[in-house]
Amino acid sequence: MRIQTETRLDEDVKKRILREARGLFFRYGFSKVTMDEAAEALGMSKKTLYRYFPSKEDLLAEVTSAHMEECDSELKAICHRRELSPLERLKLTMSYVTGIFSEMSESLVHDLRRNAPEIWKQVEEHRQKNIETDFGTLIKEGRQKGQFRKDVDERLFILIYSHVVRDILNPEVLSGLPFKPSHVYDTICKVLFEGLLTDKARAEYHAN
Repeated sequence: MRIQTETRLDEDVKKRILREARGLFFRYGFSKVTMDEAAEALGMSKKTLYRYFPSKEDLLAEVTSAHMEECDSELKAICHRRELSPLERLKLTMSYVTGIFSEMSESLVHDLRRNAPEIWKQVEEHRQKNIETDFGTLIKEGRQKGQFRKDVDERLFILIYSHVVRDILNPEVLSGLPFKPSHVYDTICKVLFEGLLTDKARAEYHAN
């Protein structure tokens, strides 16, 4: 019983560390946050923090993994809400992803590509997988139900969307734009997805 209690407490502490570290990384970027600052924000000693995460790189890796799992869960929950139309689910999906980008600072995107390329690669591969599965299934269903244009092949649309997101939402491009990543992503969605809608669905999109 005592071992189970200690294990549960360790898991709770670890979750709290990941939650706080995610907030710090998202706000200030990876490089600008030290383990000393993370420990201070958590109200614990650096020694205790290192007991759970031997390095800042290990902490980043677990924060990223936990964040991707959370995103997977949320997106799949949205896509499986069969009581909603494909258009409604598409809007919820875009809103959720825009919210993620609104939390992220440009510093984090820069840091991941420059200082944690393996982590960045995982994020990119994960994003591409989600685009192909979640968006692909949603668009296919929307075409079948007459909300999305049938003259636009979902495979080609997904290819265009994934390349636009990858090529525009990168540090080199973002650093030259006077916009937040969330605004850039929101504009991409408006331009691409509104062009995917039928006239009737577009009217419904703007009415809600």
